[in-house]
Amino acid sequence: MTFSRFILLCLMLLLAACSDGVDNDRIRVDVVSNSSEFSVAKFPLNKQSAYLRSATAQGLVTFDAEGRVIPGLASRWMVTDNGQAYIFRLNKSRWNNGAEIEAADVANALNTQINAMRKRRFSAALDNIIRVDRMTGRVLQIRLKAPMPNLLEYLALPEFGIVHKSNGSGPMIARTQAAAMMLRLRVEDNSKEMILSERRVFLFPNKAATALARIQAGDSDLIVDGTFGDIPKIAAAAPSNVTTDYSNSLGQFGLLLVEAGPFLSAPDNREAIAMAIDRPRMLTAFEGAEWRERTSLVQDNIEDRGAVARPDWTSMNMQARKARARGIINGWKSSNGNIRSLRVAMPKSPGSRLLFAWLRADLAAIGLSAEMVAMNANADFRLVDRTADSSSAAWYLGQLSCKMTVFCSSEADALVASANAAPTLAERKRLFGEAETLLQEKRNFIPIANPIRWTMQREGLLGYASNPRGWHYLQYLGRDPT
Repeated sequence: MTFSRFILLCLMLLLAACSDGVDNDRIRVDVVSNSSEFSVAKFPLNKQSAYLRSATAQGLVTFDAEGRVIPGLASRWMVTDNGQAYIFRLNKSRWNNGAEIEAADVANALNTQINAMRKRRFSAALDNIIRVDRMTGRVLQIRLKAPMPNLLEYLALPEFGIVHKSNGSGPMIARTQAAAMMLRLRVEDNSKEMILSERRVFLFPNKAATALARIQAGDSDLIVDGTFGDIPKIAAAAPSNVTTDYSNSLGQFGLLLVEAGPFLSAPDNREAIAMAIDRPRMLTAFEGAEWRERTSLVQDNIEDRGAVARPDWTSMNMQARKARARGIINGWKSSNGNIRSLRVAMPKSPGSRLLFAWLRADLAAIGLSAEMVAMNANADFRLVDRTADSSSAAWYLGQLSCKMTVFCSSEADALVASANAAPTLAERKRLFGEAETLLQEKRNFIPIANPIRWTMQREGLLGYASNPRGWHYLQYLGRDPT
């Protein structure tokens, strides 16, 4: 061995020693969850089951470590018929039981899954899908009523991972090990036979406090899917040799109107509440998290979002906004009398208590009182903290539809339906813009920020990457991304 190679080997060993003991062939992942159940066929999927299904039952496409759509079961695809047909060519691959995957089985599984998902959380988002048909042994086609620019995003979600006769489609195989699931990557040996990698990933569902204690003790390498509610626990736990990543995810975070008495039935009064919330002050109270405020119903950088004028108060400073809101509230009181305390439903967590403290102070500044209640209690507003399934205006507006909310606009729903059926992007944007304008005027939802998700990884962990979906597929962990 040459001297230079000896020095290089010593440096490699030194770097390995500095990884704080992370064994990239035996990775332990804690998903923050209040449930310990694993069930990849019970919908809606809880957090740990979504991670498990995404690893053991991939879709036609999937997401890479940074949240971009990449090939899954399909090696490639093409869009034809003016966006109304997607043709997928499957890889030569096998189910987890070793049988070869054929287009007919995938088409049948997808048709069953799409029909089931229409009845659940995806609802109208899948209305444009007519059917999935086999074309040849390894080619299938998805026919659409109208273009669906975000179809691939849906097909990459865990719920659309393909299962056939209880067999998943990889890329990992899982088995129960005590309170965890142990997953191993499927690989081919020199004779093209399917074997399992020696690398193991152990998936544990735990509450945030338990997960933080585990990573501090060196019993966990990665915590995923933490929410705003547990951010204060991070500072309290103060684990060492870790990196905390805060992701401003696509989705909704704000107050949804769920009951309107005499006071809240007036849109002007709801508008006063929206303008009185000091979002920058509220969000910077969460130490370490660079949380982005939002005042629009649909995120600004969404491609098919239409032109929507912001409320005029967004250009005012907080002092002027609160003065204006106070005038609206005082005017209502002088005509109608006192206003009872507003009930705001939030999850039970340190983050909720911190958020509510700032909200209560903002409301008090304009003459309103408020109390925090449990999520399942009778309330006037309920906190929504939901990541998006798709980067389309259709998803955001669909969350405020009459199928999803009590206080809604049938006219806005009709515009969204027309937009989904529109043949061009320009027409979609125009109709989505009109629908968003109607809902903005209605103020049945008060946006506060982007939903935030946090992860925490120990130094030396390979294969982790930050992404705007706040999602981290297990099959990439422990592998050098280069």
